[in-house]
This record gives sequence, C-alpha cells and structure tokens, in this order.
Amino acid sequence: MTTQKIHSRFFPNGLEVVYQRSGAAPVISLDLWVRAGSTCERRGEEGIAHLLEHMLFKGTKKRGPGEIAREVENLGGEINAFTSFDHTAYTLLIASRYAPQGLDILTDAVSSSIFDPVELEREKLVVLEEIKRSRDIPQLKLSKNLFSLAYEGHPYGSPVIGSEESVSALTSDDLARFLARWYRPSNMVLVAVGDLTAERFFKLAERTLGALPKKPKPRQATLPKSLKQEALTFSAEKHSVGEIHFDLAFQAPGATHKDVAALDLLTTILGQGESSRLLERIKLEENLVATIGAGSYSPKGPGLLYIAAVSQQEKFTKAYAAICRELAVLTRELLPPEELKRAKETIEADFIYQRETVQGQGEKLGYFHIVYGGAQREEAYLREVNEVTPEKIRELAKKHLRPERASLALIHPEGTNAPISRRDALKTLAAALSKDNSERLDSGVINKRKPLPSGATVLIRRNPAVPIIAVRASMPGGLLGEPSGKEGAFHLLADCMTKGSLNRDVFEIARESDRLGGHVDGFTGRNSYGIKGEFLAKNAGEGLELISDLLLNTSIPEGELEKAKEDLLQAIKRREDNPASKAFRAFENLLYGEHPYGHDMLGTSASISALSRDDLLQIHEVHSNPSRIALSVVGDVDVDHTLHHLEGLFNGGAGPLTPLAEPAPPIAPESPRRLDLHSPHEQAHIVTGFLGTTLYDGEGMALRVINALLQGQGGRLFRALRDEQGLAYSVTALTIEGLHRGYIASYIATSPEKKELALAGLLGEMKKLARGEFTAMEVEQAKTKLAGSFELNLQENSFQAAQLSLDELYGVGYLNYLDFAKKALAVTVEEVEAVAKKYLGGDNWAAVIVGPDHKG
Repeated sequence: MTTQKIHSRFFPNGLEVVYQRSGAAPVISLDLWVRAGSTCERRGEEGIAHLLEHMLFKGTKKRGPGEIAREVENLGGEINAFTSFDHTAYTLLIASRYAPQGLDILTDAVSSSIFDPVELEREKLVVLEEIKRSRDIPQLKLSKNLFSLAYEGHPYGSPVIGSEESVSALTSDDLARFLARWYRPSNMVLVAVGDLTAERFFKLAERTLGALPKKPKPRQATLPKSLKQEALTFSAEKHSVGEIHFDLAFQAPGATHKDVAALDLLTTILGQGESSRLLERIKLEENLVATIGAGSYSPKGPGLLYIAAVSQQEKFTKAYAAICRELAVLTRELLPPEELKRAKETIEADFIYQRETVQGQGEKLGYFHIVYGGAQREEAYLREVNEVTPEKIRELAKKHLRPERASLALIHPEGTNAPISRRDALKTLAAALSKDNSERLDSGVINKRKPLPSGATVLIRRNPAVPIIAVRASMPGGLLGEPSGKEGAFHLLADCMTKGSLNRDVFEIARESDRLGGHVDGFTGRNSYGIKGEFLAKNAGEGLELISDLLLNTSIPEGELEKAKEDLLQAIKRREDNPASKAFRAFENLLYGEHPYGHDMLGTSASISALSRDDLLQIHEVHSNPSRIALSVVGDVDVDHTLHHLEGLFNGGAGPLTPLAEPAPPIAPESPRRLDLHSPHEQAHIVTGFLGTTLYDGEGMALRVINALLQGQGGRLFRALRDEQGLAYSVTALTIEGLHRGYIASYIATSPEKKELALAGLLGEMKKLARGEFTAMEVEQAKTKLAGSFELNLQENSFQAAQLSLDELYGVGYLNYLDFAKKALAVTVEEVEAVAKKYLGGDNWAAVIVGPDHKG
C-alpha cells in the first residue's frame, strides 16, 4: 500500500510533531495526543482525565466560555476529543488555510484554560448524565462489567469516566493541578495530516505549540504488563433488557506484541464481516443470536480478544455452546487458505477506507505512533498481516483461547434467573477447548466421548484386561453446592439414592447388585456427588440399567430417609471420638471460614435433623439435569453397543437449567490463625497449612510435587520430625484441589508437651521449601514418586472411571488424567521454587491443635 512520507520532529521544548501530507483536499486534521489517561489519576481523582477533556475547550484567559466552539464552527471546522486509559486526544478538523487559527486554539486550550467554576459545575452535570447513560445502555453497562472482570486488580478495570462520587467532588483547582502535571510539551504529540508542505506545517507548529515553555517530562506510573487471572471470571447482572447480552473475552497481549497482527486476523475470521464464522454459522445458519461479532482490544497494556452477542433467553445455552465449539475448531483445524485470504483483504480494506479522509488518516497515524510505538509501524503491521499462515492462526488460538484466560459477562432481563452459572459456563468452554478429540486410541484402549440427545455426556474407555466394568455418574454438588442451612444435604442425598427408586426398593437393589457380581454406592465430595458401581463385564447391560434407574428415578422413601438420618447423626457424634478427624475438620473451618469448603461434609445435627424428603428431591432435581451428568464406563465393554444402550436409557429431554449458586472464592488469612481444642486423648493432633490451587491453575502440578517432597517415609516431614527429632509416629502432608482453591497441609500426632515444637517443625519444613532449601535431586525423586503412585492407581477401573467422569464434569478434558505422569515429570526446579514461595512463603497459615492440654 503506497503512502506519503511521514515526517517527524522534536521541538526544543520537548514537543514531538508527526506530519503526513495528503493532497486529496484542502483540509487538515490536527490531533493533539497527551500521554495522560485514567491510569495517570491519583486516588480521589477518578474521572479527572475525562472531565478535563470536557473542560479544555470551555474557556481560556483570552477566549470566554463557548468562544472556542463558536470560532471553530465559524471557520467551518469540527472539534472533538476522547479519553482512554493511557491517553487523551483532541482533534480539530479544519480547512488547511485556517491551520494557524486551529493551532492557536489548541495551544491556548492546553496552556491557558481557566476552568471557570460555574462552567465546571455545568459540565460535571453533563458527565454525571453520561455516567447514568453508561448504566442504561446495555452494551456500555456490559462493557464496564467485562473490563472489571478481565482487568481485576489492573487500572484498566476501573472506568475511565469515574464515578458519580468522584466526579462530583472534583474542583477547578484539581483540574488545574492535573493539567499542570501532565499537559506539558514533553508529554504531548501533535499528529497532523493535510495538504500543506511539511516545512510550512512545522513552522506553524513551532510558532504555537512549539513556543510553550519547556518543562520536565512527567514520570509515568509503571503498570502491570500482564494479568494475574488464573481461572474463568464471571458476572451475571439483571438489567432492563428483553434479551441476553453477553461478552466473552480472553486475555491477549498489547499493541506492541509481535503477534498483534495475527490476533487481529483471528478475530476478523471469527466475527467481522458477513462471511465470518460466528455470523455465518451461529446467526445465519442456526439462528441462535440476534447479533454477534468479535474483535481485539490492543492498548498500551494487556489486551483482550472478545466476542459480543445478543440472544433470546431460551436460545442462550445453545448459542454459548455453539460459540465455544467455533473457538475450539480454530484451536484444532487449519484455516482454508481462501478464508484466511478473505480476512486479510478485510483488514486491508479497512485501512484503505480510513485513507479516504484526512481525519481517518490522522486517527490511524496517531494510533500507530502513540500506541503501537511508531508511525512507521502501520506498513510493518500490514506486512505482518500478509505473512500470517493458517498454522500461525491455529498456534495462537491454542495459546490464547484457554478457559483460565477467559471472562464472561452477561446481563439478563429483570425478573429472570441468570441463564448460566460460572460453573456451567466454565464446563462448556473447557469441554469444547479440551485437547482430546471425540475418540482416541492409546495402547489398544479405545476412548470415546459422546453427548447424548438428553444432554448427558457419556465417556467410555474400553479396557479388556479384566472382565470388570466400573461406572460413575457425576453431577455438580457437594459442599460447594449446598444451600445455606442445609449442610450435609448432599451426603444424605448420596446415602439415600441407592435406598430406593420408583421401580425398586432397597432390598431389590441389594439383591440385584449382588446378582450382577458388584455393588452400587452414592458418593459426595467438595464439588460433586453422584452414583458409582462395579459389575462383572458379562452383566454390563443390566448394571447400566440399575445405575440409570437409581439416578433418574430417585424416590428417597421416607422410611429409608429416617434410617439414613439416624446413621448420619451417629457418624457426626462418632467423629468427636477421633481426634485426627476432628483436627482436620476444625482446620478446614478455620482456614475457609464461611466459605462452603469450611463446612462439615456430614452436616450438623441441626441441619441433618431439619432436612426433609422434599428438600433432597428438589436439590437432586436441580443438580441432576441430564445436561449436568457426566457418565463414565471403564472396562471390558463393546463401545458401540454400550453407547447405543445408554442412548436408550437416557432418552428423555433435559428440562430448563436452573442456575446453580456460585459462592464467592475463599479469602486467604491475612495473618496466622490458630485454634486450640481440648480433647481427653493422650496425643496432641496438629494440622497446619495454607490455601492452595484450583483444578484450573497451571501451578497445581508443582504444588503436588511440593507435597510429595513433604510426605512419605522419604519425605521432609518424616525425616526431620520423626527420624531426627523423634516427635511423632504419625506425620504426613496432603494437598487438595477444587473448583475453588484447595489447600496444602501437614499433620502430626505428638505428645502434648511437644506440641509447640511439633507445630514449629511442620511450619519450619514448609518454610524451608518456600526459601528454596531443597536440591534438584529431591525434586526429581518427588516427581518420580508422584507420577509412579498415580500410575499405580490406574490399574483399577474404578479409579479411571472417577477420573474420566470428574474431569469431564469439571471441564478439564475427560482424558486429562492420562497426561498426569507426563505433566508431573515435566515440572521444573524453577517452577517448584516459584510455587513454594508463592503458596508457603507467607504468614497466612492456619493451625489447629486438638489435645489434652488445651491451654498449652
């Protein structure tokens, strides 16, 4: 693309001037860029950069209120401005013969504005209305919500416009101070495009803006170059809309990154133009959305790739799933060359159309110079676009379209429930983007994943080694899903699910499971619940029928419920007799507080006594919607026959999804927490530890290696506290992950008089790891131990069935577990050092001591 030469010059006062000649019309575009946006604001100044932009043309020492606007209008020109996170820009479009007057106006505004208090109060009212408007207009409201999610903890997460409170409090003196601090020639760039010669323009600029006094360049704040998001962030908010408006975004690099051109191409392919994938397939072919598009946001700091859409309430689930599938296709398949060529032509056409006017040229020139790092970058950018290959698009899609980098913001009509929960949103996205295909061959073992028409997902792994099958049906629930006041509900529900269905009573279930050479049990945990069973392979069909009946036709007979409640109440009492169990339970409560992970999985005597049959059936109905069931079968089965059989058993339709509660994530202690509990037993049982990782954190495997360094007879704790100091017989460590943060903890049982020494020893060994006091050989041994112990578990079909089902339910890919050993062995010493320092290096631990000497 042929363009006019770009001229640039620095004046003695520090002002940079960039000029490009365009002889298409006797017009000039004057853009004054100030390197000061909302990220330059101090506490209490929120919104001042934007308010200053409004006020700059409202009056100077020689031009009264309204005179600048009238003068520009009388010259036939136009004046405009915008404020971003990093910059503020003022644009004056005028006939080139009036260029001297235009430059004089800009100079006067940035050097002599007086911020009349009366005018300021009027303009503040305008900005306050703008703030209200941003809450009324769905897409503006949604954009604000998305940025607060995607940029949590980063200045980009706060709105440029400020808040009603902050704007209302700003004064004329505040604006004058901000202007003096940032509006200096050394912090400004004048970008112009017009039909004057370069020398003529530079002389005019030097007499005006170039004549401003020289001042030191202000020091810019250092902003985070990357975001610390580790899992999908989510918000759903009611609004006065008739449809679902939603934005799905992924973290991306900023404007100066080498991949920015290719990422722009990626979003063009996705959602720009009538033939883009999202528009063609999701709107035109499937008619799931009213509008849809995609784009890339590439600022000075971290950027975003985003998809924006509007759908009807009843179509949202399918629309969201379809979007996720289209994203997944880009991560797996190479683009057809003609599709990539069309996208490149779309970007080139956009550049060409912007060259039609000098204001379009000036905007593009200024943006590339200020944000991309140089006006010459435009030509380089277009070359980079043309050099992108299908392989590059797939590589970047895999790199950036990842669940842990995603944010989903949506607004839905007043009086309706959110159409999806964070958990289901993550599950859908992660399942689509998981690395597996629908079928995978691995050492002669066949793996298959298939969503059934009912919405349930079936996962089959054929293992003919032993004539046994293991079955597991998992659903979201457990501690994380328990309603307030109904603690223990999922434990009680799991107990009762195998005690009767609409077709079988408890005795028939017991006799049938014995006849099939197996057993069925309910299960529950921190994040899920369901039914599991094992049967002889020759009875696979009947075993699957039994599992499906108990799952889909749960009846919970009143008599069996009362027996189960009585058993559970006795179990709660018995646990008080086990000091180790009591210590772990108290530790979790101390560490998590009111978070559901801090609750007792068994419940309390009061909550269990109060639960009714209707309570349990209602909970089960919500959580067992077929679209939430992940059913795995592992063993000596015929894959196709088993699929066909399950399609017949799960042939009902999925009803409407009731959104699941999404608790706030746990908050780490700000300082050490300790609890001493009296016990009549002889030993003191001590548990201490820290919050850990989620299932989705990339640091989880390194934390497992750290745990392996601590536990076992060859571990740090055993050697230091038992072998060397003789403090205990029993000492160990464990780490637990979850949908929310789990924990890493150590345990010891010791004599009461040694409890302080033992607690210090546990924490001391963990702190040594945080300081990097371990060898590369220790890390290698821990990795080998971790990988080997996991592979030993793979011998059992029931273990593999659990991994398949839960990994699918949690959205990490149903064959994720097959790569466990490889990932464990790939952990580096540097990763262990960083993760140990991050999770074990602070004083945010919790400790519980249960023993006879309560006061120590």
